[in-house]
Amino acid sequence: MVRMFQMPRKAAARAVLSAFVAALLASAPLSGASADDDAWPMLRKAVFGDWQIEDGKDLLFLDAPDQAEDAAIVPITVRIPPEFKEPFKALTLIIDKNPSPVAATFTFGPAAGREGGERRMSTRVRIDMFSHVRAILETEDGKLHMVTRFIKAAGGCSAPVPKESGGTDPDLGKIVIKSFDPAVDAAPLREAQIMIRHPNTNGMQRDPVTQGYFPARFVKEMLVTRGDDLVFRMESGISISSDPNFRFTYANGPENSLDVKVTDTDETVFTAKAGARGS
Repeated sequence: MVRMFQMPRKAAARAVLSAFVAALLASAPLSGASADDDAWPMLRKAVFGDWQIEDGKDLLFLDAPDQAEDAAIVPITVRIPPEFKEPFKALTLIIDKNPSPVAATFTFGPAAGREGGERRMSTRVRIDMFSHVRAILETEDGKLHMVTRFIKAAGGCSAPVPKESGGTDPDLGKIVIKSFDPAVDAAPLREAQIMIRHPNTNGMQRDPVTQGYFPARFVKEMLVTRGDDLVFRMESGISISSDPNFRFTYANGPENSLDVKVTDTDETVFTAKAGARGS
């Protein structure tokens, strides 16, 4: 039986605060607002309170295009180099100018891997307008470390969604899992990919037939486990692209099959399991 996992106290508090970010931004004065306005001070206060955030340039790297080819599927990767050998608790992705800026928070468990290689998390996001994108890592000692990239992209949050987006897709919720064997069997880390068939509508996309808006329905939580151990738990919002896709490293061990449980905002649960070489 899979053990129950609980978010660290600070991470849980941050998750509660982040739920109010969009409302706080919406209530802010709009007079004179522009794409150049600095939203970060308000975001920082809303999501992290008085928690100090340190420069993370020597600890983690954020790979993303300077200018996105498609604002609805912007690839981003967070990398922690092998020189940093300590475990970490959580990773938060923030897109300053998105309607709901907190894209996702990943809370890591013992199967996430601790040392011996480069740890990575990749996904694809929507970007509504030119914006700073931030990766904030919480290390085991409770400190926060941040790196930032400015990405030129616009219109990603209202871009058309997949053709079948009203829950009629027969493959809705289908999960494909791939776990890749490392080049050396004794390597401490291996890599996996999770692909979810889901429109991830955010309430901002128009139905081309009715000209109304598709109701919001998106993946809000994903639990990834290896046996009884947590790899990560993700809490996400409207900024993750349609058909969510995640590629990440996790600890290599004798048994490396993954179990995935996904819950969307309609409270529909989708599950899948794959072996170390399966998909």
